[in-house]
Amino acid sequence: MRGFSLSASALRLLPATLLAVWLCPSLVGCEDGETQQPEEAKPDAAAESAPAAEPVPDAGEASAAEAGAEGEEAAAQEEEKAVRAAAPDGTPMLDCGEGPDEMRCIPGGAFIRGSDEGPENTQPRADVWVQTFWMDANEVTYAEYKACEKAGKCPHSGPQYMDFDRPKQPVNGVSWFDARAYCEAQGKRLPTEAEWEKAARGTDGRLYPWGDEVATCELAIIKGEEEGRGCGVKKKGSKPDTGRVWEIGSRPPNQFGLYDMAGNSFEWVADWYTRSYAECGEPCLGLDPMGPCEGEDECPGYKHKVVRGGSWYWGADRATTIFRRAHVPRNQPFHHFGFRCAASLEQSSRIVMVRDAEDELANAN
Repeated sequence: MRGFSLSASALRLLPATLLAVWLCPSLVGCEDGETQQPEEAKPDAAAESAPAAEPVPDAGEASAAEAGAEGEEAAAQEEEKAVRAAAPDGTPMLDCGEGPDEMRCIPGGAFIRGSDEGPENTQPRADVWVQTFWMDANEVTYAEYKACEKAGKCPHSGPQYMDFDRPKQPVNGVSWFDARAYCEAQGKRLPTEAEWEKAARGTDGRLYPWGDEVATCELAIIKGEEEGRGCGVKKKGSKPDTGRVWEIGSRPPNQFGLYDMAGNSFEWVADWYTRSYAECGEPCLGLDPMGPCEGEDECPGYKHKVVRGGSWYWGADRATTIFRRAHVPRNQPFHHFGFRCAASLEQSSRIVMVRDAEDELANAN
């Protein structure tokens, strides 16, 4: 589902609309804090007999000056926030509202996408806007996907390597269609490529989820220069040196609280692949770009979807926030790709509402 935008006239009706269709919780302001004035000190006898001191500013005057400075700083911050609060077309960037426990909110706004110095398919660099959304903190696990299969909501799929079926390992070997089916079964969706890069890269153009320091096995599950594939963990069975994925969340999260945005498992995103952002043109620009054909199942002239984030099998050069890889959505020939899900504000609030209702019903019984 594409992120939504609001005109200035629609914005005036925003609270009533959101209550009516459960788009997202109301925007909440901040309460004004109170500043307590210090009590005037009472002089004692020693103070009365002491030599006269240099005159000092009255406590009330000092407090007023400090309050004035704080007020100016707060006003400057509010002004800066107001500048960042709307996309160039006037669409307001909305508050996070409520979301599922397993997801993290990615605040709306501009981010630096691509690179003029990177591979051709990452060019050109551009400022791109995305609306506030939610993203799974972790890659979907083998156990989670198999539970969806058992419930009859997901196609049979998964790894074809031995030692890739541990419950907390990211599920591997699924097609783009399998990944989409899982996300939809959870009331979510696959992230767009722009959303994925914003979630991995933040707003400062960092080359890796943690900054610009080159990926190592201390930071991500990759093919280490000394350790080898899977940071040196051998796969059981034949070809042990090909390594394997680790359990999710084995390395520190990024600034948004997301794990394994570099390494461990490549991740499917919603978009069709283009050889460069320049070739993509308008579908890859503006607010909430979704790429050619807005990611629909059929897109004449396009045969590949996109995977992002690198993996245990490849080195640091593929674990960057800009690296893009193309593959056929049916995953034939077979590759060990995984995924994570995203959710719009409408989807995230609906998930919370449904889960709360289910909990109330369970407790009532």
